[in-house]
Amino acid sequence: MAGKTLIFTVCSAEHYPFAQVLADSLPKELTFKIGMVGEVATSDLNVVQFRELPFEVIPEMHQRYDTPALVAAAKPFFASYFLLQNGIEHVIYFDPTTFVFGNFDDILQKSTTYDIVLTPRLTRKFGKSTYGDEKMFLNTGMYDNGFFAVRKSQNTFRFLEWWQQRLTDRAYLDLCNGMNHDQLWLNYVPILFENSCIYKNIGWNVGLQNLHERVLTFKDNKWVVNLTEPLVFFNFKECLEEGTEVKKMIKDSGAAKLLSSYKERLKQYTAVIPPVFSLRKSLHSPDSAFRKGLKDMLRTIVDTITYFPIYHKISK
Repeated sequence: MAGKTLIFTVCSAEHYPFAQVLADSLPKELTFKIGMVGEVATSDLNVVQFRELPFEVIPEMHQRYDTPALVAAAKPFFASYFLLQNGIEHVIYFDPTTFVFGNFDDILQKSTTYDIVLTPRLTRKFGKSTYGDEKMFLNTGMYDNGFFAVRKSQNTFRFLEWWQQRLTDRAYLDLCNGMNHDQLWLNYVPILFENSCIYKNIGWNVGLQNLHERVLTFKDNKWVVNLTEPLVFFNFKECLEEGTEVKKMIKDSGAAKLLSSYKERLKQYTAVIPPVFSLRKSLHSPDSAFRKGLKDMLRTIVDTITYFPIYHKISK
C-alpha cells in the first residue's frame, strides 16, 4: 500500500520551510512531493513547479490570482497530475503547516476504502466560540481544505476535473459572492460524488477552527484529544497568528506546548517564521468599507470585460 501512495502539499517559496517540517513528520517509506507556486532556490527533487504542469489554464490563473488564491486553486491540478503517475493509486494532501503525530495506518486505510476523504471543520453543534459562530462556518465551508485524500477511479477524476473547472476562475476570497478560495466548493462533494467519506475522528485535522471542541493532553508519551482519541495530525496555520484571542484559544485547549514544539522544529529551516494566510484574521480585517467597495467595483469591471460576448468574438 505504501508504494502506491503519494503525499503532497502546495506552497509558495516563502512557505517552503513549513513543507520541510511536514516532510519530517511523514513515514519515510511514503513518496512525498511539494507543489510549488513561484520560484524557489532549492535542489530538492521532490519540488514540482505548478507552471510546469500540463494544463492550459495555468498561465491565466497566474495572471488572475494573488499567491494565497493561486496556492489554493492549484491543489486539484496537482492531485490529478500525481494520481496519473505510474504505480500511484492513492494521493493524500496536507497543508504545509500540518504536522503528523499519530499512526498513519488509519489514514492509509481510509484512502484505500473511499474515492474521496474529507474532514469536517467541526464535529458537534455549538452556539459561538472565540473563533466564530455557526453562521461563519456556513459562510466559509463545512469541510476543511487543509486535508483530503483521493483514490484512483473515474469518480475521483470527475471530482478533480469539476473542482479544477471552478477554481480556474472562482477561487477568490469573496464570501459575499460565494467564494472562499478552494474550500467552499467542497460543500458539494457528499451530494455530487459517490463513495465519499466525511471522517469525523476528532484526532484528525485539529486546528484553531475546532479547538473550542477539542482539548489536548500529553498522556502516556503521546498527545490525546478529549482524553479519548490519539492526535493524528494538527494544522498549525491559524495558530501562528499573533494575537491575544488566538493565544487564549491555544492555551485553553492545552495546545500551547504543542505549538511551541512546532515552532522549534521550524527553526531548523528558517530564522523567521513567515506569515501565513488566516481565514479568521481576514474576516476581522480593518479594511475600510471604501476600499472594499472599490475592490468590488474593479472586479466587476474586469469580469464584465472578460465575459462580455463581443470580447470573445474579437479575441477569436
